Amino acid sequence: MRGSKLSMPFTNEMLFDRGMVEAFYGSPAEPEGSYYDDDRGLVVRSEVDGNSFHQDLIQFEPDAVAFTGSVTPRPFAHIGHHHQIVEGGDWLHFCLRLGGRGLESIEDYADVDQPSRSCMVTRYPGGTKIERISSPSDDWRTACLWLRPQAVLRFLETTASHVPAHLSFLVDPGHSDMPHHLSLPLDGRMIFAVNELLACPFTSGARRAFVRSRYLEILALIYKAAVELPVDGQGVSVTLSPGTAEAVTLTAGILAARLDRMGSLAEIAREVGLSRTRLTEGFRALMGTSVEAYWQQCRMDRARDLLCREGVTVTEVAQVLGYSELASFSRAFTRAFGMSPTRLRAAR
Repeated sequence: MRGSKLSMPFTNEMLFDRGMVEAFYGSPAEPEGSYYDDDRGLVVRSEVDGNSFHQDLIQFEPDAVAFTGSVTPRPFAHIGHHHQIVEGGDWLHFCLRLGGRGLESIEDYADVDQPSRSCMVTRYPGGTKIERISSPSDDWRTACLWLRPQAVLRFLETTASHVPAHLSFLVDPGHSDMPHHLSLPLDGRMIFAVNELLACPFTSGARRAFVRSRYLEILALIYKAAVELPVDGQGVSVTLSPGTAEAVTLTAGILAARLDRMGSLAEIAREVGLSRTRLTEGFRALMGTSVEAYWQQCRMDRARDLLCREGVTVTEVAQVLGYSELASFSRAFTRAFGMSPTRLRAAR
């Protein structure tokens, strides 16, 4: 997965500068007011050779920032292979990958592999230099929450004395001598919260409030799962064979590519080499949702992306996604995002 060194290291703060955003992502952020009222919240959308990219960047407070994004697959080199410098003291990184494998090469420490469908929690000492690489051919959906130790306590509304000893690295003040990390499986509630972030229909202050609420939920879920870890701190994994996990991942790619017609579960199972029952059970275990619900979410996410483009009508979007009746598409879209496709178009 390694590639040549890239010459544009960034810090979290730099990515709230519009010039840096455009240089890093290869596309300018949406105009002020489109999604957020100021540049403490930025949204970047682009498409390269038919591959879409979406990144939502928001700073809640000086010691709390979040990045949510999806790529099908990654269109820009700097996104899939970049360098970061951790500035301003120690930071915690809560990273949830719904799709796409990643690798972090932490200078003077180690290479940390993060598989698809996992959650990684890492504390970086101030000054840490990170080379971060994602697979160039994978679609991915990810949510990252960055907090200083004092922000972890504040967001969880607790005190250091109430944090279990094996999680003290999350909240210890000062400067740590070396990185600390643990891995966790994603559960259905984490996956649902990330998908809601990626599909957020709100703008302005309502968007900021919605995004913050979902990241608070994600943090609470991660903390609960971490508290319940064995004392040795080792994460647990979904009990699927490598072959089944690979077939489920292949199924997810098939569903994302066939948005006008899913086909039957039996057909898909034959295509990926599983029984219908094994596919159904394995997909829910690994993806946190059913095959049908995942396909429908992919359709709605694609619909939202298409509706954000100039010159694309609601009727055209419905046809692309295989809806024979506009009313059926409108009902499905409204259930997914809390607003009709016509209203979303008007908000743009």
